[in-house]
Amino acid sequence: ITRVKQMDFFEEFIMKHTVSTWYEFQKVWSGNLNFLLSKECVPFQFALPAPEVVIEAVRNDPDARITPGIRGESLNLNNIADEFRKKALHEVMHSKFTMAHFKLANFYGKDQIFFGFEEQVMGPWVKKLSEAGFTWERCYPILFISGPECATNYHMDQSHVVAWQMYGTKIFNSLRNPEFHSPLAERLQSVEFGNQKTVKPIDLQESEILSYTMTPGTVLWNAFLTPHCVEASNGLSYSINISHGGLRYKGKLCQHEQELENWRKEVAMKTTSSY
Repeated sequence: ITRVKQMDFFEEFIMKHTVSTWYEFQKVWSGNLNFLLSKECVPFQFALPAPEVVIEAVRNDPDARITPGIRGESLNLNNIADEFRKKALHEVMHSKFTMAHFKLANFYGKDQIFFGFEEQVMGPWVKKLSEAGFTWERCYPILFISGPECATNYHMDQSHVVAWQMYGTKIFNSLRNPEFHSPLAERLQSVEFGNQKTVKPIDLQESEILSYTMTPGTVLWNAFLTPHCVEASNGLSYSINISHGGLRYKGKLCQHEQELENWRKEVAMKTTSSY
């Protein structure tokens, strides 16, 4: 093996890793690189119905967000809900779409698709998170469903996210050096304009991308305000994401969220002083 290949292998090993203990999680949660979770850091399990059952239930709920899912350089949040709901289910299963639902409690009732989710997933997760010394201001689950070869394009999340792949396969693409392509000014712009101006850099090289293949059961930690995109394979796929805001360990936010809080305070002070 050449020295270059050895260095590439070492870099890949360092960047792509799995956190399996809460002790290690405490050390790395606040960084800007994504990593996988396993063993004691995945204290939950849940079985969803078949994908067609999930899709039918979610698409008929008024709180569902349904968008085109066409791959591109930035988010496309155009609303296609009306036309999507009119399609026959067998047609929907092979169509282009991404569907998100941010109020899964709508489906917590008996005989609904997320019955028991609070007790089997959210309860164990927040219990272990708290025992590990963390506090938070918000923590809630989101469902994401993608049609074949669809994508949630390049963007940044104002939260730490636990992405749990439930069905199908997705490729989670982030950056090896997020600070280079998304410095503080870029991150704040993504917040101010709601990702409308967050566009995949035209000069981004394949070697700069940090990718994880997410098969069913894979759990990934996505760092706060770091750019990424998620691409589905040639079949349907869905994941459950747990979103965290105001997450603190020993009273401290991660660097990116602290910078965002500082900026918001500055904006508020300037607004107040202008009156």
